[in-house]
Amino acid sequence: MKKGLGSNMTLISQQDKRRIREEIEKKRRNIEEEKLKLQYLKKKTLREQWLMDGLSTLSEEEQESVKAQTEDNQQQTKLLQSNIDRIQQEIAVLETQELELSAKEEILLKQLKEVEKTPEDIIKVLLV
Repeated sequence: MKKGLGSNMTLISQQDKRRIREEIEKKRRNIEEEKLKLQYLKKKTLREQWLMDGLSTLSEEEQESVKAQTEDNQQQTKLLQSNIDRIQQEIAVLETQELELSAKEEILLKQLKEVEKTPEDIIKVLLV
């Protein structure tokens, strides 16, 4: 009876670990996407600043428009970096949960081995 219960617990633990690993992989893909967006935005902002420096003949209205766009890009950059940091923290939490599950599973397996008797153990008990 305990063996069946332990096997079910182990199976549930393995399913939880698999779910956590899948979540970690999903979040890592999200981080890569966010990093690509961030890289693109930084290059775009740098290019706009370079163009603005070279074109001082822009009207005041055009300069304000470019400045507003640059500020918007900087805000988006901060937001993307914040998202990356948050996702990395979430990954760290998930990895900790996975380690805790592994430790619990290991303890459970040890307990199962203590309860589980091999045919040799049963024969020894009967012969004594």
